[in-house]
Amino acid sequence: MAKATHRKATVTLKLPLDIPSDAELTALRDAGIPVDDRGVAASGFLYMRTTSDYRSHIFRWFANSGSMDGPMDGSGSEMASMR
Repeated sequence: MAKATHRKATVTLKLPLDIPSDAELTALRDAGIPVDDRGVAASGFLYMRTTSDYRSHIFRWFANSGSMDGPMDGSGSEMASMR
């Protein structure tokens, strides 16, 4: 059986649940996540989940393989947070 491959997110961003949509798009773009006006990733894969206490959204963006469209800190991942 082949060994599973795991990738860390290029960018992880935590935003308040009640943030206005325009501010959410601005925060995603400022973090280096390429999104259109509807919040759809222009490249890579964007995953969003709600925290268990329903107070925040966690966005995890995975750049395309071999592409480093987002900000990097040299380790392959970066954490940004707005509260």
